[in-house]
Amino acid sequence: MKLNNIWGYGQLFGFSALDGVNRYYNDFIGTLTAKKIGIRFELNEWIKIHFPVKGRVKFNAITGDMIDAQTQDGKFLITFLDNDTLVGYSPVLPKITFSGKTYSKTFYRRCEVFFNSSDSFAVFSEEKDGIYKFAISHTRNYGVASGIAKNAIKADVESLKKKRYDYFKSMPKCKDKKYERLYYKALSINKVNVRSAEGKIPCIWTTPDRVPHSHLWLWDSVFHALAIVNYNQELAKNAIKAVLAQAREDGFIPCTMTPNGGDDVTQPQVLSWGVWEIYKKTGDKKFLQESVKVLDGYLTFDMQNRDKNGNGLLEWIGDPDDLTCKCGESGQDNSPRFDFDEEMDTVDFSMFAVHDAVYLSYIYRELGDDENAQKWENTADRIKGKMNELLWCEEDGVYYDRLFNGKFSKVLTPVSFFPLFANVPSKEQAEKMVKTLTNEKLLWTKNPISTISQTHPAFSTDMWRGGVWLNLNYFIIKGLKNYGYDELAQTLIVKTLEMVDKWYKKTGAIFEFYDPNDEVIPYLCERKGICKNPPDWRKQVHSIIDYNWSACFTLLMIQNELY
Repeated sequence: MKLNNIWGYGQLFGFSALDGVNRYYNDFIGTLTAKKIGIRFELNEWIKIHFPVKGRVKFNAITGDMIDAQTQDGKFLITFLDNDTLVGYSPVLPKITFSGKTYSKTFYRRCEVFFNSSDSFAVFSEEKDGIYKFAISHTRNYGVASGIAKNAIKADVESLKKKRYDYFKSMPKCKDKKYERLYYKALSINKVNVRSAEGKIPCIWTTPDRVPHSHLWLWDSVFHALAIVNYNQELAKNAIKAVLAQAREDGFIPCTMTPNGGDDVTQPQVLSWGVWEIYKKTGDKKFLQESVKVLDGYLTFDMQNRDKNGNGLLEWIGDPDDLTCKCGESGQDNSPRFDFDEEMDTVDFSMFAVHDAVYLSYIYRELGDDENAQKWENTADRIKGKMNELLWCEEDGVYYDRLFNGKFSKVLTPVSFFPLFANVPSKEQAEKMVKTLTNEKLLWTKNPISTISQTHPAFSTDMWRGGVWLNLNYFIIKGLKNYGYDELAQTLIVKTLEMVDKWYKKTGAIFEFYDPNDEVIPYLCERKGICKNPPDWRKQVHSIIDYNWSACFTLLMIQNELY
């Protein structure tokens, strides 16, 4: 078992709800600093904990909740005792930078407490044979901070260390030894991004990346569940249940949700697909029974409220003051697809409706409700017909969004090939699509598939204006397999994994998106603007580090779990 041993800026460090209760508000979540060995925790006011070890450091494991290393002066370990308490041992005492003031070497044989208006910390240590055992506590109440730290110093650190390793030993074995470290890194990202039930979220749930995205997201949760079900069936079901629990009376489900509620836009329909695939793995028919009414209401809401021109195709809505902003619903925040001043019938929203209607029909059929099963089969067929009638461009051999004035957008993105995923095109159409897909002057870049054609003036590394995303690649891989292009699908899998693994080996991280030309380190890929160097997400958000759905699709590709 080869765990991640690569130090890199921005990797997540936090207490997982799989080990106990954590929380959404004032989350004690950290990210690794560029300088070894340091962690910066993101609270109302940040705190940085740095261990100034000398010489080279050999890391045995760096996971989302443990750093195990050997320094020239002795062994080092830091991990979580609970959501707000760090314990471990080190050959040097930590330096603490808190509210702009650095505390150093004041913790030996005493407990130092420091605080501001909202957060308090206590640090306590004991020394034996040149190694300091330490405890660091975070609390809102400075009066109890020292007591927590003094009690935590008694923790059996070696037992905690064993528990952290045993978690990964309990996981399914990696099927491709070439990617073993990457595999366990992805599992670690899954674990650190699990949150506890809180407020309006009734069960344990998953989040994209705790820093800076801390919410519950609709389609992210499904992507997480598709990978997680292969090693934790209950967590996979809960990832989706948490989303379904946010449905409103009219069927609407928000794009993003917090323990206090959700927003007023939705996201691509992938929930019926997710529920069905989880059922196939678990055989839990009760899960289907509990989900089907919400799934039906959600799809029905979209049909009734996202077809403004009544032609049977669906449109994303965005900011009422900016029609080009569809980031809330499409999930493709700044795609050049939306660089128009008018509304459009969209390929992806319509395709997702087809796909989820088919899977909802499977669910109804499994539950013995043939009438509703047939209803949703008919719905899927009707939208398919409209897509082929109104969104297919014979001249270019692809599907395009269609402006309300009747013209094709002619903006070529991976979305033009999404209909393969939902079995919308004929075999003849699919053949034309594959020729366009593999054109190296368009989307088939060194790291395929770029999110905009290289011929488009907006082509760059900036998110959906060129960046390579694993979820889009997965849709197209599955679509290719649907039409018998297995060899091409495998080529795309290999290229995707090689891309992720290359930058993992350089940074220790799995990223939100990647440079299509494989030249720019993801830290410096643009994200709605030029990124800073050195990278600092607080100044300009770059490609997100330790991104959960990227980790999940990495797991699915390594383990050859293609739904």
